[in-house]
Amino acid sequence: MQVLAFLSQDRQLYQKTEILSLEKPLLLHTGMGRLCTLDESVSLAIMIERIKTHLKLSHLRLALGVGRTLESQVKVVALCAGSGGSVLQGVEADLYLTGEMSHHDVLDAASKGINVILCEHSNTERGFLSELQEMLGVHFENKINIILSETDRDPLRVV
Repeated sequence: MQVLAFLSQDRQLYQKTEILSLEKPLLLHTGMGRLCTLDESVSLAIMIERIKTHLKLSHLRLALGVGRTLESQVKVVALCAGSGGSVLQGVEADLYLTGEMSHHDVLDAASKGINVILCEHSNTERGFLSELQEMLGVHFENKINIILSETDRDPLRVV
């Protein structure tokens, strides 16, 4: 809770994204997901490559929304690290980005024309760690050494 309280005080962080509400938010006016509107639309194919690069992944899972292609434009992205099905459900966006969703939640989103990208649960939680490391370093005036694991990884493998 102390880390969440610290992050909630970073005004610049919150100005970049809209915060989705939870039924029982951890902190006032916060939620588990984010709704991001890009300055400029990009194709779904470009978005896929950006996500794979950022998360250092060789693959991800994609469900194309009905009527969508890899060239379809993405302007609004709803995202939630980990398991985002319940958080993203009903949110209007061009793309849902999360670690995992139930089969039926994916079908529901795709039937509404929403593309879904699944990157596996823990892979989506790692993308923020280097930024968090930097933010905490600044906050603690680099008086402590914050080390990111080089061996931690998603327990599931494609074989």
